[in-house]
Amino acid sequence: MPDKPAILGGEPVRTKPLGEWPIVTDEEIEAVTRVLKRRKLCATMYSAYEVPELEEEFARAMNVKYAVATSSGTAALDIAVAALGIGPGDEVITTPYTFIATATCIVHNCAIPVFADVDLRTRNIDPSDIERKITDRTKAIIVVHIAGHPCEMDEIMEIAE
Repeated sequence: MPDKPAILGGEPVRTKPLGEWPIVTDEEIEAVTRVLKRRKLCATMYSAYEVPELEEEFARAMNVKYAVATSSGTAALDIAVAALGIGPGDEVITTPYTFIATATCIVHNCAIPVFADVDLRTRNIDPSDIERKITDRTKAIIVVHIAGHPCEMDEIMEIAE
């Protein structure tokens, strides 16, 4: 471990700069340019040429039957909750330590968010508190993997089943 960080005159850990991010290929730039030149930016059945192709390609890559492209993670959460038939009076357990869309997708579907505590070590939802929060109105659990740290999914799946 160096005596002091590079910013204070210590030895840098890298001698070359990190690469640029996000990585955008020429093929991706051409695809976006092609869509923009059509001047049909609304995804209707007459203008969304790339969307079905993207969905099919993604479904194949994920080895699933279907994939649905959405405009955002927020829209994806709203659609997922609605697709599960979650509605008025239903409860969905989630974490309070998350982006607001995790809770609003529940409220948008007229259901009730129930917050389980976070594990102070991982900052992820605490499986033992999930178990304590389950009622006869619980219909789903929405987990959020915080900062790249996966939740205790084996334990959570066991509780969910």
